[in-house]
Amino acid sequence: MVGEIFGTLVVIIAVAFLVETLVEALFGRVVDHIPVLKPYKWALFYVAVAVGILGAFVYQFDLIYLLAKAMETPILKTEFGITITGIAIGMGSVYIHQFISKFFPSKDQRELLTLENKPQ
Repeated sequence: MVGEIFGTLVVIIAVAFLVETLVEALFGRVVDHIPVLKPYKWALFYVAVAVGILGAFVYQFDLIYLLAKAMETPILKTEFGITITGIAIGMGSVYIHQFISKFFPSKDQRELLTLENKPQ
């Protein structure tokens, strides 16, 4: 189960990276080369978020569900969870990495937290 969870997290990071870089490569270059579109470069963020949401629904990615599964909490995949996962994917791989680092600590971090919480 842990391998499945972390495998899915790695795929989500990869998709976030791909969305981030491909939106910039495909749409960012168009905006850079067409002067009339330059004032709308801010919209690339929203294009990436839309693509991220679409990808999350296609692949049924739900970070809330994965977090609950890792904690053995009975929460089902939901459209809300998939949507906010898609928004996170659209925000980019750095954002997803920060989320994962915070809520899915490495084995060393978990051991350190366990030692810190033991009574002396």
